[in-house]
Amino acid sequence: MRNYLTPRRVGSNVALLALLGLWFVTLAPTAIHGPAAYIEVSGHSMDGTYRTGDLVLTRTQDEYAKGDIVAFKVEGGQVIHRIIGGNGERGYRTQGDNNPDPDPWRPTDDDVIGKEWIHLPQKAWILHLPRNPMFAGITAGLLTVLVLLWDDMPWRRRETPEEQPAEAAWLDLRPDVWPGTDTAPTLVPAPREADHDSPVLPRAR
Repeated sequence: MRNYLTPRRVGSNVALLALLGLWFVTLAPTAIHGPAAYIEVSGHSMDGTYRTGDLVLTRTQDEYAKGDIVAFKVEGGQVIHRIIGGNGERGYRTQGDNNPDPDPWRPTDDDVIGKEWIHLPQKAWILHLPRNPMFAGITAGLLTVLVLLWDDMPWRRRETPEEQPAEAAWLDLRPDVWPGTDTAPTLVPAPREADHDSPVLPRAR
């Protein structure tokens, strides 16, 4: 059978693509060229603003200014501190809110990962979930259930030849499918031939 796209199915596909597009432009990680980064706060240099175990989502910006809290790459890891001066070409001057002195690093725009966007207190444990074997099993199970439910949706079902109505087998007998004729051929059952091998019973008197 031909597979036609119904309006409902087209609408569901468009909605799915829209959700994927929204996710990519907002939450996709920088590792796959998205705008977001997920930073786990560790240490006490930002006490009063963040605490160890906080999760900070950052977003890339066209430019950064004094006062912005930014995450940037340093040798051996990442740091999230506040900009206190400098510029993106010669390097920003940064400092932790709980530190008495500026940082020794001078990150440029190429080193900056992004500016603070969302702060989730004590939610850094989310980043460690993929390392848990139980999480991998649960995720695989949920994906399997979603696939099965998706295939069972009404607009995904297709009639098989066995599911077609019985009258569909007689469509070829309709007049409109026989060019040049006004009527469909009539089915006449063939006469039953006599069974010559059957014994002849005597006639009752």
